[in-house]
Amino acid sequence: MTRKVGCEGGLELSIGDDGIVEAVRLGRRKLPSAGPGGFSIVEVLQPRGRRRDWGQVVGRCRRHGRSLRFNGNAMHSALSIQADIKGGRFIDVRGCVSDASGVDRGLYVTFTLPAGLVGWTWQNTAVRSARIARGARLPNRRDDYLYLGVKGDRFANEDHRPYCIPMSRLPFACVTRGAGGLAIADPLDEPRVFRFGAGDNGLSVTFAVGLTPIRSRGPSRADFRFVIYPVDGAWGIRSAAERFHRFFPAITRTAATRHGNSTVMPNPERAGVVVPENVEDFGWVYAENDYQAYDGQMSRGSADLARKWGVDVFHWRGPWYWFHEGEATDTPDEQLARLRAQAAGRLPGCYAANNQMCGASHREVARAGVNSCLEDERGKLQRTFYAPPHYHCWLMPGNMDPNLPAPNRYTLAMDWQFRYIRRWDERGFRGPRNFAWDALDDWGGFRRLNFRRDHIAAMDFAPTFDPTTGRLCQVKGFGDWQFARDLSRRVHAKGGLVMANVNLDHSMLYCGRFIDVYFRERHPWNYDLERLSSHRLMLGGKPIFFGGGWLPAGRAPWLAQADKLLAFGMAPGTRRDRRAELHELMPVMRRVAEAGYRFVPHASANGLWIERFGDRPGRLFFTLHNPARRAARARVSIDLAALGLSGRAAKLTVRQLRPQADVAFAPARGRLAGTVHVKPGRTVVLAVES
Repeated sequence: MTRKVGCEGGLELSIGDDGIVEAVRLGRRKLPSAGPGGFSIVEVLQPRGRRRDWGQVVGRCRRHGRSLRFNGNAMHSALSIQADIKGGRFIDVRGCVSDASGVDRGLYVTFTLPAGLVGWTWQNTAVRSARIARGARLPNRRDDYLYLGVKGDRFANEDHRPYCIPMSRLPFACVTRGAGGLAIADPLDEPRVFRFGAGDNGLSVTFAVGLTPIRSRGPSRADFRFVIYPVDGAWGIRSAAERFHRFFPAITRTAATRHGNSTVMPNPERAGVVVPENVEDFGWVYAENDYQAYDGQMSRGSADLARKWGVDVFHWRGPWYWFHEGEATDTPDEQLARLRAQAAGRLPGCYAANNQMCGASHREVARAGVNSCLEDERGKLQRTFYAPPHYHCWLMPGNMDPNLPAPNRYTLAMDWQFRYIRRWDERGFRGPRNFAWDALDDWGGFRRLNFRRDHIAAMDFAPTFDPTTGRLCQVKGFGDWQFARDLSRRVHAKGGLVMANVNLDHSMLYCGRFIDVYFRERHPWNYDLERLSSHRLMLGGKPIFFGGGWLPAGRAPWLAQADKLLAFGMAPGTRRDRRAELHELMPVMRRVAEAGYRFVPHASANGLWIERFGDRPGRLFFTLHNPARRAARARVSIDLAALGLSGRAAKLTVRQLRPQADVAFAPARGRLAGTVHVKPGRTVVLAVES
């Protein structure tokens, strides 16, 4: 007997008694079959990463309330899968894979939607698309993925080279043909390693999970979840993003309503501090500083200045790491022995000046370090040497898992670094009532793999594995996820905001839902249009600003980078020598970004990158960026019907805000159309008004 499950938009799966997906229907059309679909498992064996394909998982599929419940196993493998498949707004698949052998196992668990996709288009970012050919498997390029798995003691600021665990760039991917399309997504409700793919055998998702009997929370099992839904084929990945965030709005929800730049909050009461004047030119709406020496409070002078400037101030701390003094020649064993001696009280504390502990004793810090430090694949202490001129010490990434024996990095952060939240309700407390997290990703070790067995045993979530060896490990950032979740709940419950300075896309992907404001701490030239677009597809309209110190000093190169960011409603940061340019740019940038980013522009302009902000006249903007080296004269067409404005076409006008220029747009067949001229590398901003 075949059972069916479907969702809004006309997607329907037909699943046999044995759990095999037999057919896929999209709207009125039954898609060509690409063979049996459903679950399959490939195991990665220790110690050399050899793969063993256990093939299709088969069993029994029965109606279970409003869902279909599948129970199956892979023949002779001791591996089984249970999954509930539910329809509704989307097809929601929640399940777990279990092992009965009682040993460590690294698995690729795949679900395949068996639709014949030859001739369809695959998209995994707003830039990357490819036609699916017979025998092809997409994605198929090394840079189609993000990577986890930093190894060794090197200090890496950017993801310039791949590491060992590939993962998808976005939490969704899609395939389209004509007006129709299908998307598959991970709802990011807990941290998992996932990859999406497509080929002539269908659309798939693969999870890289580790099973081990030593886990106290879920021994020898790993949970997973994914969703499948239709998309508008005309907009592809943008439609997939729009619908994904409509289904899971918590990911893009933020209490931050203002967009602009940030600064370091000065204390005018300190000798030698120069307070800048006419700060409105810089577009500052946020400020941060370290208030640990003042019991979490600003001075009266700083508080008065913050009110005068109208900025939201954040208390800055870095919870994910700490500094441990030592020489570059220290071996991991020597450093760990010193750390253990300090924890036992046999040696005095040995921490750099900026130890970030906010009053915790050196012995407590050392005990937390012993409990939370990471181990590499050799069982050695993981660290990164932080060379002069800043400090002469080792930067130590710590596991933020709250389940580790106390004290640990989680308890130090909660009880010392961010304890000031307890004072927010006190009468007369001079804030700040917002927190900023330093170095969420590369500096704090987000991508590092932790092979420490007692840490794996304590995890709430299943580990993953090193595909080169098959050995189980933990992604350090998954412990960071737990801390980010818990502290953000406390901050948001008291009406505060969370800011984080981040450099890589990995932490935005996993921790994005917990953060209100993003500080990109690198030069914008490291971020091409694909990467900036991916940030918006991940985070929606959350405020994003860059550090102005990384922008070039010259006017022309500065404008080129600032205009690129303007296309996505991102602030360029401040340089004092670019005051005049900021004075002209920031009011436009803020007006555009605060109208709210929209995933689907419902407008087109050949040769130009186009984004939309807002959706009603007076708060409806289009940014048009010219990525070419030559000036572009492009015909712009705005789809009024798709925007719900077709009845008001005669009353609408289009004005070019930046650079100011006269443009002529006229309604025709449910659209507003006109021509714009955009210089190479620059961005034009259009406003639609009544």
